[in-house]
Amino acid sequence: MTMTGGTGQEAAALDRDMVWAVPLGIGASAILVVLQFTPRPFLTTIAVILWLVALMGVAALIQTHQSKTAARRSGRLAWRIAGLAYIVGAAFLIADPLLGKGGLAIALAVALAAAGLARLSLALGEERNCGICYFLSGLMTLSVAMAIGFAWPFALISPAIKLLAADLLILSVAFFVAHARRAVSDATST
Repeated sequence: MTMTGGTGQEAAALDRDMVWAVPLGIGASAILVVLQFTPRPFLTTIAVILWLVALMGVAALIQTHQSKTAARRSGRLAWRIAGLAYIVGAAFLIADPLLGKGGLAIALAVALAAAGLARLSLALGEERNCGICYFLSGLMTLSVAMAIGFAWPFALISPAIKLLAADLLILSVAFFVAHARRAVSDATST
């Protein structure tokens, strides 16, 4: 047991999640750069959407692993809901990459809203270490969900993809900052 009440296995899970947060942020940033500075033929758009689906899977993995570090059952449940919501959202993007069907676009918005609400509940109730990071991340996810839900049908898909990539970028920054703060607080408590 460490001084913070965690085991070495929990510390290893934290380090692994922090390592995964960096490629998540780099991948989301790359999507934003590709969409901003390249012409968008159809195949490029589909490739970027599939890249986004893979990044959503990584985000789901990180959030599911976060459930192992939660102190209370409600925190573990909220992290699992957030992870599951990203998996469901990725499945909806695979089923309809251009979000042309209204039902799948709204379902994606609902899944993202569930993830955002789960992170907001964590920030307000469970997470003491960098709760503001998770609060801002949850707020961003809710904003993206509302934008996708209320803006459908899309004239172009690239704004929706940019919003999803920005959400993943904010999520990766929140994870990185929270884990860095946790590592600093663990180092100072020993």
